[in-house]
Amino acid sequence: QDGFLEGMKDGNDQRPPVHQGALSQFQEIWNRSGVQKQVSEDYEKGNTIVFTGHAMGGGIAALATLRMLEMQRGLPKSVFCITFGFPLIGDEILARGVRRKKWADQFCHVVLRRDALSRILLVPSISVSKPLEALLPYWNRSMQSAADSMGSTDLPMAETLPGGIPEFVATVVQHCSAVSNYTSAAKMSPNNPLIAAVKPLVKLSPYRPFGYYLFCSSSGAILIENHYAVLPILYFSLQTLGANLEDFILQHVGYGYILPNALQNIVKFNELSDLPLSDAGYQDPRIKTQLDALGLGIQNCQARLALRAAGQVLKQQSENLAILEREYPKKMETPMEKLAEYRQLCLRNETVYYDAFKKKQRGNVDFQANLNRLELAGWWDEIIQNKFDKDELPDDFQCRKEWITRGTHYRLLVEPLDIANYYRLGKNEDSGPYLRNARPRRYTILQKWLEENNVIQQQQPSPTGSDQPTMLTQDSCLWAHVEEIACLTLANNAGVHENSIAGLEKSLRPLIDANGLSMEELVASNSTFNRVVKRLWENMTPLQKSTSPISDVIGRHPELMN
Repeated sequence: QDGFLEGMKDGNDQRPPVHQGALSQFQEIWNRSGVQKQVSEDYEKGNTIVFTGHAMGGGIAALATLRMLEMQRGLPKSVFCITFGFPLIGDEILARGVRRKKWADQFCHVVLRRDALSRILLVPSISVSKPLEALLPYWNRSMQSAADSMGSTDLPMAETLPGGIPEFVATVVQHCSAVSNYTSAAKMSPNNPLIAAVKPLVKLSPYRPFGYYLFCSSSGAILIENHYAVLPILYFSLQTLGANLEDFILQHVGYGYILPNALQNIVKFNELSDLPLSDAGYQDPRIKTQLDALGLGIQNCQARLALRAAGQVLKQQSENLAILEREYPKKMETPMEKLAEYRQLCLRNETVYYDAFKKKQRGNVDFQANLNRLELAGWWDEIIQNKFDKDELPDDFQCRKEWITRGTHYRLLVEPLDIANYYRLGKNEDSGPYLRNARPRRYTILQKWLEENNVIQQQQPSPTGSDQPTMLTQDSCLWAHVEEIACLTLANNAGVHENSIAGLEKSLRPLIDANGLSMEELVASNSTFNRVVKRLWENMTPLQKSTSPISDVIGRHPELMN
């Protein structure tokens, strides 16, 4: 596992595993042959970089592309990958990460209809290891035969095919069917208990496709951008009825023979959910021709239904997003406005909303603020746990600027209240520090969206009048650092206390540099921040004071020491 895939972690902080052989070969080529230096230099010159490869070479090319995309984070994407007979290299975590980073259009995987090897990693290795011992040398010899007969229109064939081909092809088709059918069923009925019960009983391949796919036949090609449709096409186009068994083996080394004609007739699917179930209804007759050539014609009703279902999944994701947009004003804007009003009310009363909320709540204003806090928590948990985690929203949802901004505003305004509530109830005494053991996952996810997409938050200037909104402190966890120091000071725990001070100073430094502190709140004489900072400063040595960011805070706001 290479460190560059750290950026592909999922919501559970899991890093995607990839094919060990492809990763090892990639690392050897990338680190020892000067490729990395050459590619980086070309990229810096503004050149477009295209990685390409056949079979497992395609896997190496895909890893190289991922490496470059990670290295050039935030810059215009001019790195692309084109593979031929690509046999997959990663699981759903990697595939989802590529989609959510909006990198899918950087990959184009070209697959011939009967190329069995491009599906080989959908099969457990134990099921095909014996025939592969004979087939891999045969493929190598066929590739050499292809090089020797360059310009011929016939598929390369080194010699008589090795034995066991019918059984090998049947095994590949069987496992393609299992993976495709299970994945489609799980996507269409994610809460079906029967599907959940079957999963631990059936050992399915973890490999999943990512990027765009160009499925080719001798008469043309179909470009598929819908990733839900890739597995069904990999299966249904491979079905053996009426096929020449030699094609399943020879097409893997026949891309140079078939593609010149296929690339002259490329058709792109835009809306699979409207795919006709009869020969009538095609707006573009070329679609029918290419579907028939891939074995996906009207006679293959199961294939048509699977493709329509794949289209319906994307359509439903868009509809789910539209529902969230309609619900947003009532379910988020209204309670957020009420909490902002609560914060301003506290400031007018010369107190900090964090400290006001932390005190024993007596009035209706505090009660209503708590209800709004809980209402917003439920709504964001619904979005993240029941929509985002289950892929029920568009893949680029967490990359959309408006939702990153909404999530960040919610986190900055409301998480301090969650921290206040945690320490008000004394939960730290049983569960430990908030940041270590109790921070809700929704805040971690929302912060990750902001950090990964480099969205710059528009900060409001400090007010000139009491009714104008003040800027929110740009680290929603600042109060947790402050609280932990306050608790440890009372407990006189010197060793842990030093670590907590380091945590506070680490949080303060970037906030000071970016003018991200809401000093109107922090310098208030009755604020927890004021009391903790004053005590820390009084107990610091001159050397500590000279290096601590707290000196910058006090230098700009000497009233803290009053």
